[in-house]
Amino acid sequence: MKKIVQILIVILSISGTFSIAYGAEYADVKPTNWAHEAVSVMADKAIITGFPDGSFKPDRTVTYGEFIKMSLIASTGEDPGNAQSGNWATEYYNKSLELGYYTKADIAKDRLNDKITRGHMALIISSILGDVKIEDYAEIQKGITDITYKTAYEYDITKAYASGILTGYTDKTFKPDKTLSRAEATTVIYRLVDESKRVYPDAATKTDKSREENDAVKEKTIDEMITNLRSFATSSGRIDDDLAEAVTYEIDTDYEKYGMEVHENRGTKWVSVPDDVKNDLGRMYLIKDNKAIELMKTWDDTAGFYSDITVMDYIGSLTSDNHIVLIVNPFKK
Repeated sequence: MKKIVQILIVILSISGTFSIAYGAEYADVKPTNWAHEAVSVMADKAIITGFPDGSFKPDRTVTYGEFIKMSLIASTGEDPGNAQSGNWATEYYNKSLELGYYTKADIAKDRLNDKITRGHMALIISSILGDVKIEDYAEIQKGITDITYKTAYEYDITKAYASGILTGYTDKTFKPDKTLSRAEATTVIYRLVDESKRVYPDAATKTDKSREENDAVKEKTIDEMITNLRSFATSSGRIDDDLAEAVTYEIDTDYEKYGMEVHENRGTKWVSVPDDVKNDLGRMYLIKDNKAIELMKTWDDTAGFYSDITVMDYIGSLTSDNHIVLIVNPFKK
């Protein structure tokens, strides 16, 4: 019987050309190379591919098309293949767009051959991760000093960073406009598919003592927020007496039970809740940077806020027993 030797045939390379890789080894990625494990494992899974000459070109800057292909195959296990005409990565782009990894406004199709930024990598990674609860969000964000609420994709960057997939630099920056090499991008995808390879920021890997200290800081921050809320003034400038009398509070992450809906008007996203839910919740407020920003308005059959919901930290509810419920904003970006 003839012995059939199976070889890994990688039909579509990241660059859009035909290539064959044997045993997921590349001539320019030796076992001594820092990225050898990530490249080898991801190649074995056909998530990344090399070039016809047997090279991987680990130092070449990764493009939008290449990273979108890597992330799509890693997250779905499916390969839609190269486009028959136009840019080779069009099918990967369209499928990722359909899955909601980004919008056309985020990443235009004509950028597929451009070098992808770390900020856009974070957007894609964050979308793939989906609804992930980030413990110690404020503390973790302090570890990346060049990211503020004004930074594009600030929430996605923080989530990808907190999840140990996209790491920061030794100077405590993230550099969202910086690019990565193909080897570095492969390592990012490796961490995405294998949680044991993730590199968590210090705030997410504290000792028990550090956690206790962090919890104390977190509790103090919430207390300061409640103090600020008590001094919230209405549009007339008068202190909100009901809010000023609040004595207890809790944090709620289950926003779905409130029936909130997001609407868009001239690029600004605002949220509404059914009137019957609003009646149960009592007075409601938008909260950002530990301060109440806006009191919810009531219409005929619903209620809502006019301010941009995507930049708020909490949606606060003041119940009839002077109790504040801080609903973690699920729409924050």
